[in-house]
Amino acid sequence: MNFTFSHDFDIDPESFWKMFFSEAYEAELFRRLKMRTFTVLERREEGNSLWRKVKLEPEGDVPAWASSVVRDTGYTEHDHLHRDRSVMDVTIEPAMMKERFHLTGIFKVTPLGPGRCRREFSGEIRISVPLLGGKIEKFMVDKMREGYDTAAAFTREWLQRQPAA
Repeated sequence: MNFTFSHDFDIDPESFWKMFFSEAYEAELFRRLKMRTFTVLERREEGNSLWRKVKLEPEGDVPAWASSVVRDTGYTEHDHLHRDRSVMDVTIEPAMMKERFHLTGIFKVTPLGPGRCRREFSGEIRISVPLLGGKIEKFMVDKMREGYDTAAAFTREWLQRQPAA
């Protein structure tokens, strides 16, 4: 199943990435997204690249219809930002069912004019579980959409609270 989420912000792309990877923004964002735990396992920069690996565990429960298959909602997010292209490759690795789960995407930030940008996350999710795979995919895309909408609202609030540059 393919998906795309996009949101516009009153910030230029370069400043967006600086904000996005700042520890203060990151910590508050993960709290707003109701992550039970979030641990940055790796963050390193080299040239125009930044790599980040984050272990996350959402607070939400698994629906009853999926609980026989999904018992652990934790996952590790692997990010590789290409600053020169304003694009980040994202791979999600679940805590369980790694061989049956595939979620990759491209997170890009493009200018919309002076002081504005669009953040777009598009990708693909495939879950190879007989009878339930498609239903779990749809559930996960719906949860991701909710999360990206929440993150967009939080980001706009964050930007309003920041002092003018």
